[in-house]
Amino acid sequence: MSVAKKRKIVDENRKYSEEWEEKHYETKHNDYLKFSSEVKQSKLREFTSQLKTQQKMFSSALQQPSNIVKASYSVSFLIAKKMKKFSDGEFVKECLEAVAKDILPDKNKLFSNISLSRQTVCRRINDISNEIIVKLRDRIQDFKYFSIAFDESTDISDTAQLVIFVRGVNESFQITEEMLKLISLKGTTKGEDIFHAVENNLDLEIISGISTDGAPAMVGKEKGAIKLLIDKIESTRKTNNFWKRDDLFIIHCLIHQQNLCSQVLSMNHVMQVVIETVNYIRSHALPHRQFKEFLKELDSEYGDVVYFSHVRWLSRGKCLKRFYELRHEIDLFMNDKQKPVLELSNDEWLLDLCFLVDIKKLLLFEFQLKNNNVQHFPLLNELKNSKHIDSIKYAQEIRKLIAAFESRFTNLDKYKKIFEVYSSPFHTDVNSAPEYLQMELIDLQCNNELKHIFETSKSKIDFYNINITKEHFPNLRNLAQKVVSAFGSTYTCESFFSKMKFAKDKSRTNLTDENLQHQLRCANTSISIDLKKLSERVEKQISH
Repeated sequence: MSVAKKRKIVDENRKYSEEWEEKHYETKHNDYLKFSSEVKQSKLREFTSQLKTQQKMFSSALQQPSNIVKASYSVSFLIAKKMKKFSDGEFVKECLEAVAKDILPDKNKLFSNISLSRQTVCRRINDISNEIIVKLRDRIQDFKYFSIAFDESTDISDTAQLVIFVRGVNESFQITEEMLKLISLKGTTKGEDIFHAVENNLDLEIISGISTDGAPAMVGKEKGAIKLLIDKIESTRKTNNFWKRDDLFIIHCLIHQQNLCSQVLSMNHVMQVVIETVNYIRSHALPHRQFKEFLKELDSEYGDVVYFSHVRWLSRGKCLKRFYELRHEIDLFMNDKQKPVLELSNDEWLLDLCFLVDIKKLLLFEFQLKNNNVQHFPLLNELKNSKHIDSIKYAQEIRKLIAAFESRFTNLDKYKKIFEVYSSPFHTDVNSAPEYLQMELIDLQCNNELKHIFETSKSKIDFYNINITKEHFPNLRNLAQKVVSAFGSTYTCESFFSKMKFAKDKSRTNLTDENLQHQLRCANTSISIDLKKLSERVEKQISH
């Protein structure tokens, strides 16, 4: 028969009695009864001091692993930012141990205890990424307005990756621009697929703008992702007297459109030669090294040509200009390689190259070229005395370019007044401004003190935050918050995909979509993370 357990005090609802403590003292510690009160007080202080010493010793013992864990997080964060392999952590640890052995031999064990295995680095990066997500969600909760930019590209394993960036502003005009999500589209990449991926990760109630490229899946009139998003916004957004449907900024990447406009020029014969020549020099290791050495020998102003790629459309202008400035050196080098560029000896081709480099202000250029004036074309102007320039031909090319710009950027006209009010509130025509802004604009333009502050202010954002209060100018303040929350291009996405191709190269084709997203989030974030607090939350143990 088992002995019944003794009931606890709490079970009998009994209160603690001081008599029990006295009885315990007399029974267990009767050796101290002979001491006087002063001696007992001295013993109490002695025991208390010993306890504090022991506690401090244990605290120090625990602090050491905490610092080691933080060091592991710090190195892992750097690996993520530089988009290096997780296994590089093991090499970094070897370097640390080698340095410690020579400089801090007595601390070598500390460096050896830092866990930087491939699995640990991966886990640390995922922890940091999740911490960024938590902080981003907190900021999103404070957004007054936000816009999104999204684009799709394929990685080295032919997986379609859709990236979504969010740019938001809170009531105090603090701007946050972060990667919201990287979504792997395993099946098709139709507009519906992109729409569902975007819609499931956003609160569309306060969205102010959408920016993307011009792919049919993005901008299709019936089933494009933007069309489906707009329909969803209209069906879910609550009644809002301030914003109308047409006020939602729908922007096809401005820089991308500029590049598309440039393709209407009949200058393919120039671009083809430049691209082939530059790509030959840059894409072959030996000719590239030889060309750079060749430029050094000639004491050239430049040390290399600028690489051109159709994907990297931002490089076009720099590539053309550098090619022209190195045309003599390129001619000598290519002849030496038995690959002569005959066009470099062709006057008409050289003039066309000069024209492409010189294009800057279209309407003025068109007018002056029609009158045989090449004053604002510095490269053409250099050659006008030695070569015949067909200025009418170039005027026609500029007319094509103007027509392309007018066609592609017409959709921005409906936002023109809003941007004018934001950028020049004291000079904009009140009668042409949106009606809901007119009364506030009149009050603002009559305030000479605010006008002086605006004209001397270094930052429009600071001006609107400090001086355009929601008590006196609620609509103007809302307008400013919406404008600063907008994306003007998908440059952020383009830059992201360049990093993605670097992070997931041919040596990392097995990198999972989840780990790729975590690493790229760390590489692109501007949110500060307290690694000390993060390290204190994990179990303080030394692994491998």
